[in-house]
Amino acid sequence: MSKEKPPLRDKDRAVLHHIQNGRDDIQRITEATTLENHEVNYCFTKLEKLDLIEVEKPDGMVERVVDGQKRVFEAPKKAEIIVGDVDDYLDDLDPLDEYEMLSREELSWKVGELEQEVEELSKSLIIIKKQIQDRL
Repeated sequence: MSKEKPPLRDKDRAVLHHIQNGRDDIQRITEATTLENHEVNYCFTKLEKLDLIEVEKPDGMVERVVDGQKRVFEAPKKAEIIVGDVDDYLDDLDPLDEYEMLSREELSWKVGELEQEVEELSKSLIIIKKQIQDRL
């Protein structure tokens, strides 16, 4: 008998995706997404209860650059994936969900890439229209 995958919300899958890609603490995930601190914390709790991740709260302080400024703050909760392969939990995503998982930087890059593609298609369309008009 196969074990059924637990249902995950889009936010849970986005957090799981970021943990899988090395953004393993609450601060890094909130910085890379549009999610709030309390939303990521809730996702951590839910994913831990489902035995997908293990969460720990390191002692001490961390020093990081946040929004271009050096900050020192209490070490945020950190997560580690404990399931062998989380791709099974991420495979059934709606194609648009992919964009929810991208960081702001990745979204900016993707928009630039799509704008360039639209520009190239527009130029091709102009050439095709001209070729059609020349043949008429």
